[in-house]
Amino acid sequence: MKPKNTITIYGTPVSGGKTVVCTVKDGVIVQIKESSNPKSADIGDEETIIAPLLFDIQVNGGFGISIQDENLTEDKLLELSHRLFQSGVIRWVPTLVSNSIEKTEFLCRIIGDSLRKNKELSFAIPGIHLEGPWISAEDGPRGAHPKECIRPPSIKEFEKYYQATGGKILYVTLAGEQKNAIPFIQYLVSKGVHVSLGHHNADITIMRKAVDAGARLCTHLGNGIHNYIHRHDNPIWYSLAEERLSVSIIADGHHLPPAILKTIAKCKKYNNVILISDATQLMGMPAGVYREFGTEVELKKDGKICLKGTPYLAGSATPLLACIPIWKESTSQSLDRCFKCASIVPARILKVKIPRFRFRKGAKANFICAKINREKNTLIPLAIFCNSENFLHL
Repeated sequence: MKPKNTITIYGTPVSGGKTVVCTVKDGVIVQIKESSNPKSADIGDEETIIAPLLFDIQVNGGFGISIQDENLTEDKLLELSHRLFQSGVIRWVPTLVSNSIEKTEFLCRIIGDSLRKNKELSFAIPGIHLEGPWISAEDGPRGAHPKECIRPPSIKEFEKYYQATGGKILYVTLAGEQKNAIPFIQYLVSKGVHVSLGHHNADITIMRKAVDAGARLCTHLGNGIHNYIHRHDNPIWYSLAEERLSVSIIADGHHLPPAILKTIAKCKKYNNVILISDATQLMGMPAGVYREFGTEVELKKDGKICLKGTPYLAGSATPLLACIPIWKESTSQSLDRCFKCASIVPARILKVKIPRFRFRKGAKANFICAKINREKNTLIPLAIFCNSENFLHL
């Protein structure tokens, strides 16, 4: 009988080539050999791929756990982290949406304290994403954020959150047209905090000033914007044309149609595109009406989430792994590049380390085994391997 610490995998590396049988022992790849016999392996078949671990930079929650919940605890964060890991996400960024100063500071403190106390969470979560409250107050660009919680940027307010997290604010999404936004961007950049433009209605002049000030990312491009915009002077055109800007994309089949995804891929180099889930607590939950972001939202049977009674989207219920084949089908990019947009590309842009995917003998086993379901165009995780200096999961 094969020892428990030795596992064999049958599949095809995402970078291409022939099918192989890979043997992992004690978290290390000890053998890779070409094979056409899946029966000789513990895991995998002809439709199995071997791919990098994922980094999701925008997570609002999942599986009934909300990052916005005043009852958020270290245990809930750990449970969410474990559930995300089961779909291949090794590192992730909890997102706090626009809220009162008191509640935002409270949630920042809960997350910050959890990261200080829990080594596993400290590894999984490199920092927090503040999506607001410094965004547009207008209907449309504001999205599902409560209007009463939107306010102009304030260094004093930011410092409350920064101190509460112990300096663990990774990036901030804001609207460049907000009062004092440009000097605020400069201040954030001076603190080592990344700045992303989103939930906004900035014209090209303001966009250019924001980028000159140090903004380098656009949050879920094509969403968080008016339904009807100026045909030339709008944030989307500038974001696509500006080479200094990278963009994050929700490729869940609901937020953006295939033609728009293809256009983004043609305008931006793949290493400037970040795939995100923007998952809410409704990911993994049954269809129905829930309360999220301080209001009622509806999770439909097809996985689409809307503000109840409106066509306005209110986050996503689709795991990041499931977004990858949708992006591939829409853009015709290689599966290898699509995975990079959900792993090493966000890691490079946000300067975060993730376990390296090196598929060779002697390397640490850091990869996903996932089965391709061609009928539904999705990926089903079979096994997740992570051998980092912090912890080992098989």
